Amino acid sequence: MERCPAEQNYEQEGKNRKMEWLDRFTEVMDCISGHPTEGIGISDLARETNLSKSTVHRMLSSMMLHQLVTQNLQTKQYMLGPKAMFWGSQYLRSQDPIGLMGRYCEEISTKTGLYSYLSRFQGDQVYCTHTHQPSDLRNKFFVHVGQRLPFYCCAASKAILAYQGAERIRTLLANETLLPITPFTLSNREDVELELKTVLKEDIAYCLQELEIGVSAISVPIFHEERKTSMSLSVVGESSVIESNKEFIIDQLKIVSEKASEHLKSMHLLTSIKL
Repeated sequence: MERCPAEQNYEQEGKNRKMEWLDRFTEVMDCISGHPTEGIGISDLARETNLSKSTVHRMLSSMMLHQLVTQNLQTKQYMLGPKAMFWGSQYLRSQDPIGLMGRYCEEISTKTGLYSYLSRFQGDQVYCTHTHQPSDLRNKFFVHVGQRLPFYCCAASKAILAYQGAERIRTLLANETLLPITPFTLSNREDVELELKTVLKEDIAYCLQELEIGVSAISVPIFHEERKTSMSLSVVGESSVIESNKEFIIDQLKIVSEKASEHLKSMHLLTSIKL
């Protein structure tokens, strides 16, 4: 039986009201999430969302019942609640962090024109997990996904190893056979440990023809917590190109790695929350 125009209009108005409520809800949640530490009060929320205080108050009351927001009883400020944080952490758990970090690999390649790769410290070894080669780059380099990267002569590994603590560094190097692959390779543990102290100080690691004559790499750590890392971002290329553009490459690596670190820190924070 066909509904009359009045019924159709009533149904459409109901849908419009639901969409309007959803828009308001999203806007309020966006504002609250923009103040994760100190929270935000009703007056500021009303001003930023162009909603009346009474409307904001009603919304917040309902959202608190569902644990979407919480209120600091002393400051009266509102912050994201455990349910919102749980949803966020569930979303992040469904994502592949290495895959998400791949965007920064592509970004540094675009900025420098160099072959780039991500590495991860896992099971007392460092492995290449992602690579990106600019479309106009003809040279292919030895780094490939799944490849184990030695601690003592690879920039990507040095950029991770330097932050593992002196005792851990000694243990990992003790299990490594330090072969003089090229005349530039450091094959003395004391020399390697000294270089790692410089990496820790400068947040930059090098492989200057240590694995292959004429090929060099520069790496930076990606931090998941303050000064803690299990990942690095690297570029590799002809030594002459790396050396002539060294300062520019370092600047770009640090800019991109800082963004990647902030991304990874936020993911690490949310996925570590226990409700």
